[in-house]
Amino acid sequence: MKLVSRVTGKEIKQGRKLRGQAGAAAPHAWRFERINLHRDGIHRVHVSRPGGKLGRIHRAFHPGDFGCEVRVEITWRRSVRHAVWRTWSKVDDYLLAGLFALVPLAFFEHFHWADAIMSMLGMGHE
Repeated sequence: MKLVSRVTGKEIKQGRKLRGQAGAAAPHAWRFERINLHRDGIHRVHVSRPGGKLGRIHRAFHPGDFGCEVRVEITWRRSVRHAVWRTWSKVDDYLLAGLFALVPLAFFEHFHWADAIMSMLGMGHE
């Protein structure tokens, strides 16, 4: 996610000053902290400004209040790479679990079926 100015089209980095243009953000200069996705599916810009004795005042505004917009850029390569990584991590976990499950089975087979296997192969003691 990037915060982009509608006027210049350039990305605004975290820590930069934003001037409020509309709404409750209008009379102040705010420091851009991060972008939050709210429950309603709309992105909000989390900003702060000095608050005197109270420290910093934190608020969340719509990006349009600062003349900006949020751009979500997910390339197909990143999504494919992420899907492959998640799939491989699951396969790897299951292979390791299968290996641990085979060890007790091998010991069981070795001790309980050793005589039967030896006699079937013709290697029994005579």
